[in-house]
Amino acid sequence: LTLTITAYGLGALVPICLYLAGHFRRMVSLKLKAYQYVFAMGLNILFIGLLKYTVDRPRPFVTHDTIEQLAEASSPSFPSGHTAYAFTAAVVLVLMFRNPALRSLIVTWALLVAYSRLALGVHYPSDVLGSMLLGSTAAFLSTYTFRKHREQFYTLFRWGRNLRIVR
Repeated sequence: LTLTITAYGLGALVPICLYLAGHFRRMVSLKLKAYQYVFAMGLNILFIGLLKYTVDRPRPFVTHDTIEQLAEASSPSFPSGHTAYAFTAAVVLVLMFRNPALRSLIVTWALLVAYSRLALGVHYPSDVLGSMLLGSTAAFLSTYTFRKHREQFYTLFRWGRNLRIVR
């Protein structure tokens, strides 16, 4: 249950930390990474919102009386919001940063969040796999957009002469 909860907590904490690090270190690139992360999460929310009630799949514990519900879940099963959030966060951060240890840790965390949704009895494997794809797609689209329009974003968010751009 603790792993499941971290999906939303990290979603809020990471962009704040990136933005503040960029502000205090006077690095526009870190601020832009915060905006890129928020954009990816926004796409993820849009995808989940469009699919959750369109597909309207019942939870496993509702349709199978042998599955025990170990966590609260009131909305439809597909897609798994927690898994999608975790994979959006993980993939966008993996695409932003090159550190192999950080990448391994983040991907492991996202996989554990996905597994926790199955272990808690609130999602089917296909819910989790579909959410991994949704979250990854949101991260890739955000990264593509920010890389394609990099110079326009730098111009837009560069507020002072003392800001330095690290590439």
